[in-house]
Amino acid sequence: MSILRKIALGLVLLVLILLGLVAWMLRSRAEEIPDELPAINVAEADPQKLVIPGSGGLGDLVLADLKGRTVYIIVEDRESMAARESSAMSRAMARWNYPDTVSGFAVGDAEGFGLLASKIEEFIGPMRPELRLPLYIDFQGAVTKTFKLPKGHVGIVVLDPAGAVVYRHSGKMEPAEIEKLRDLLGATLPAPAPAPAFQVGELDNAACAGRTCAFVFLGGPVARKDIPGGKQGFDGSTDDSVKQFAKPDVRLAGIVVDSDAKLDSGKVSAQLVGQIDGAELKRWKTATDSTEARAAFQIPAGEAALVVLDPQGNVVMRELGRVPMYKFGVLSEFIGVELSDRDEP
Repeated sequence: MSILRKIALGLVLLVLILLGLVAWMLRSRAEEIPDELPAINVAEADPQKLVIPGSGGLGDLVLADLKGRTVYIIVEDRESMAARESSAMSRAMARWNYPDTVSGFAVGDAEGFGLLASKIEEFIGPMRPELRLPLYIDFQGAVTKTFKLPKGHVGIVVLDPAGAVVYRHSGKMEPAEIEKLRDLLGATLPAPAPAPAFQVGELDNAACAGRTCAFVFLGGPVARKDIPGGKQGFDGSTDDSVKQFAKPDVRLAGIVVDSDAKLDSGKVSAQLVGQIDGAELKRWKTATDSTEARAAFQIPAGEAALVVLDPQGNVVMRELGRVPMYKFGVLSEFIGVELSDRDEP
């Protein structure tokens, strides 16, 4: 056999091995959720000895150092995220106000993916500022093992100030369970804040009564070609797209474009204050910048902002500048649009 043939055969075998490894790593590992989670074996894995190495500027997560505080840990993996098991819980938790004595952490269960650790860290680096909680990657599966949580499902654990586990849940949460969690954490819903008297384009307090009203204020014009996503969108590398999407005006213009065709105009009125060149909007009405409207909602001149009113006339969202992506879920809840499901051409 010639040397070239040997090299070719070796390369084929290497590719087959790599494909087999990838298939093994990406296999489903979701376990059935039992009616009652197994008891935690402290002798086998004491939660107070749990340490998750930090990365991306985060120090190690050492549970023993958090005694005196109520601590909650949310753990997800690729399968639970794909199934969106945590959607209802995450959207609710993103709205709550928490006592100063509560600390929360997100953990990505990446057991078995240690070989890809550098690539995973590289991928999640730009995402960290977009998240509500500090994110740790658990390449040993220590969290699921310690707290006896089934693989392949979202899980949440709550520890009291003494370090005792007082709550565990695996899988999708129903409203009653979410309310139970809120009570355990001592979290509260924001107090209603009635909207001020306003006039934005065709919308005012009377026009918004009994329906959701959403307002996006842009600090300056945005071109459709500058918004990442879709055939008409920004043409650049992944890194350049991430930087582009970090711009407050571009991000909010992207929300407008994403949601336009999906809004239920029978329930939601949407007003853009600004300009998106090259975008034909169907449900978002457009108005020029308004000093009076900005003054009503306390939005500085030239600053991008998002404001949402509920059907009772309360301001339920008021975000200035760059809206972090975890709040997209909250916005989705109010306007009835999944912003992560982009199918805009």
